Amino acid sequence: MPDLDEPIHLSGYDPTWPDLYTAEVRRIAKALPQGVWFEHIGSTSVPGMLAKPIIDIMIGVEAGSVERIRVKVGELVYEDMGEAGLSGRIYLRRRIVASKVAGFDLTGFNVALVEYGGAIWKSNLALRDYLRTNPEAAREYTEVKQAAVSSGATSLLAYSAYKRECVNRLMDRAVASGT
Repeated sequence: MPDLDEPIHLSGYDPTWPDLYTAEVRRIAKALPQGVWFEHIGSTSVPGMLAKPIIDIMIGVEAGSVERIRVKVGELVYEDMGEAGLSGRIYLRRRIVASKVAGFDLTGFNVALVEYGGAIWKSNLALRDYLRTNPEAAREYTEVKQAAVSSGATSLLAYSAYKRECVNRLMDRAVASGT
């Protein structure tokens, strides 16, 4: 299995991210059967938010079809990273060469393959929607991200560990608020 850790950097919000999400979902959807659901999650899905320039795509599937869909996504040049520390989620990634010359800063796509309607599906949507509608929460999260990078947490694992407590707190608030 490839190494999960990788260098990271943050970028200001890019209004092309939703279009890049849509284009990649179209590409993936062509290879998949009916009965899967797609959602744009993560910081690139929150207008105005500072983010790693990696589009996070959550694919919801029926419980019995995870392995079949996992293989199909892998065939689209996605690295299969297994559960990557989160039981119930299959993490796949596709990295591309970033291009600021072309007017955007994008280093790739992540796919979270989860059970549609399950706890991971619901909590990720709750957090995204909470950050979209709560500027104070979005600001809090942005400040933690900036502090992580400023402290030297510039690899995925260190960055994720640094912000884990904040993410958990925000996710708990999001789920509790029913956003």
